[in-house]
Amino acid sequence: MAVLVDPPRWPAHGRQWSHLVSDTSLEELHAFAAGVGIPRRGFEGDHYDVPGDRLADLLAAGACLVPAGELLRRLVASGLRVPKQRGQQVVASRLELRPDGTQAHVDLVVCSSPPPPGTTRGTRVLALDGEGRLLLRRSGAAGAGTRGPAPAGLCSLPHAPLGMGRPLGFSRLRPCADGGGGRPPASRWRHLALVALAPADAVAAAGEELVLLPATSAARACGAPTWWPLVEACLEAATVRP
Repeated sequence: MAVLVDPPRWPAHGRQWSHLVSDTSLEELHAFAAGVGIPRRGFEGDHYDVPGDRLADLLAAGACLVPAGELLRRLVASGLRVPKQRGQQVVASRLELRPDGTQAHVDLVVCSSPPPPGTTRGTRVLALDGEGRLLLRRSGAAGAGTRGPAPAGLCSLPHAPLGMGRPLGFSRLRPCADGGGGRPPASRWRHLALVALAPADAVAAAGEELVLLPATSAARACGAPTWWPLVEACLEAATVRP
């Protein structure tokens, strides 16, 4: 039960970097990072990238210096290791209790390639108009098909058919290991794609209306959902273009 850091031996941006992890929980990791002033943007799904000149500060705050191989082994053994391929940025990861009582890891990933079609269960749309307003859907409201004002807490992202729009990222659900210690295969993962689309190309489903809200207030209108960090990352990167 510790916060671990490996030696600064990973080159990037003209500096040497270390990895900072917890072998207990992401909550412990985030609390430690915040306590030593490491910005949240340094989080990569299961670790923080930390410049080597901060190593002394981390050790003084209680982090344990371990070889890179040991850090990786302990991260994997903890169950907190997040799979990541080249071109993917994991902006958040959490443990979620499912309706059937089992637990699963949920990762939010920015990526310009779509998730595997065989495990993708739907697509959500990020659509901005020329005034920087985000298109949202509201179910069960009168006047379906309009783009009027929406009360807070009743909105979500519009749906789209699979394969439509330009890929921005995805959410990924990975079931936790079963009681026998087996690691569920990738075929049991479930993905929800996020794509860029023009507002004019979005179509409301039956019983829904589409509304345009300033992007700055859209999170509040959606009830600040757990998937919002993925939306926020795409908006900050200015990648939402159809």
